[in-house]
Amino acid sequence: MNSLLPVLAGIALSLLALWYGEVRVRALRARCAQLQSTLESHREAEIRLDYIAHHDSLTGLPNRLQCQLQLEHGIAYARRHGSLLAVLFVDIDHFKAINDNLGHDAGDQVLVQFAQRLRRCVREVDTVARQGGDEFIVLLTELRAAQDAQQVADKISAAIAEPFLVHGDTLAVAASIGIAVYPDDDADLEALLEKADLAMYAAKQRGRGAGLRFAPSMQAKAYSRVVLETALRHALEHDEFVLSYQPKLNLNEQKITGVRALLRWHHPELGLVMPPDFLPILEESALILPVGEWAMATAARQARRWMELGHPLTVSLHLSPRQFYQKDIARTFAAILHEAGLPGRYIELEISEGMLIDKNHSCEAVLRQFKQLGMRISISDFGTGYASLNYLRRFPVDLVKINKSFIDDLRRAAQQPTDRHGDSRTADEGAMVRAIIAMAHTLNMQVIAGGVETGDQLTQLAAMGCDEAFGFCLSAAVSPDELEALLLGRRPQPAPTPVRADG
Repeated sequence: MNSLLPVLAGIALSLLALWYGEVRVRALRARCAQLQSTLESHREAEIRLDYIAHHDSLTGLPNRLQCQLQLEHGIAYARRHGSLLAVLFVDIDHFKAINDNLGHDAGDQVLVQFAQRLRRCVREVDTVARQGGDEFIVLLTELRAAQDAQQVADKISAAIAEPFLVHGDTLAVAASIGIAVYPDDDADLEALLEKADLAMYAAKQRGRGAGLRFAPSMQAKAYSRVVLETALRHALEHDEFVLSYQPKLNLNEQKITGVRALLRWHHPELGLVMPPDFLPILEESALILPVGEWAMATAARQARRWMELGHPLTVSLHLSPRQFYQKDIARTFAAILHEAGLPGRYIELEISEGMLIDKNHSCEAVLRQFKQLGMRISISDFGTGYASLNYLRRFPVDLVKINKSFIDDLRRAAQQPTDRHGDSRTADEGAMVRAIIAMAHTLNMQVIAGGVETGDQLTQLAAMGCDEAFGFCLSAAVSPDELEALLLGRRPQPAPTPVRADG
């Protein structure tokens, strides 16, 4: 029996070792499985982080960084294989108005649907990326002909033209598209992107939903804008700007009681340059601020002179959004009025109705500061935007200007024959004008009609109860001396051709 003990002990030790080894093996296997799971989790996290770093969180499209990589690969492939590549810059038209008027949630819905429609318009080998905001880039690879890019742009325009569904309602959306083709338009990646961007801005100037391919003239125009801005800076420094004054007729008193101050550029070589040729550059740059301040000071001094001559006239000036949202603008205007010795009631500030509904700025507070200075507030081109007269109740508005298109309707109606029942269509065409006048008067506001070109229009407006009017049938914008002649009854002959409503 004693001789079996060592044997049994050995067997026991062997069994114990086997059991312990099995435990270690199991533990090792568990540890390996745990490590493998951790590695997989890390890899999934890395993939997720990489996706987040290269894709837009809202639309799921490649972002600017990923788009840059795709463009580099696309250019390299096109260079190796001698093929064509196209870059399309796609920008949603008037997207800010969607955000401001419907809310950012609605804007996000539009962006998501917009991205989906873009993706459906291209092939799997192509790339659709969100550049940022409301800008998208479409990369078309392996093209057979440059015209293929235009066909895709047309396809995108058609897809976007279909109504969008936002919060259960349909919404019309359009986009401007700029096209640049490698290597025809440029072989450099950055230059290609720049040219597609230039083409997109040129498309925007054509109107909603336009698509254009880059042309060298676009680059020349962009260069000329830089040259023009430099020239405008020179004009401000050398007193080349002047103000012309367009009289406003008080229809109740049948006399001139106010004027519109309109900016002109007296170029030493080109002569008198009208606002459409330079005002957009002023408004897009910071130059509108010093030029606007100069215009206000000049108008205030002129109004003071007329007041001293016994012709107290209200001078109306249009404020651009950049001017209106300038910090301390009311304080600046107060200093100008004080220096000119002019009571604020002789200045009328005209703003567009779209500025009233800009939720990003304290419009009401700024308007009330103007009113504290005694200045009048006018809303321009009323009836064409998002505001309504009822909406104006909360704002200290004195005057609304009827959009010229409604005044033109009066002229067209007068020229049309009566219908088969013998009734004139003038009443129908004038319904909008009559409604605006009635509603404005209900809110204790006055109404001014712009772009009045005929005596018939003037007669109709007076009969409808319109308070003021201006336009070609009264006078174009004239110099201060010519205006004083008008006030004294020495009325100059009107120009042989009609002028624009803005003077």
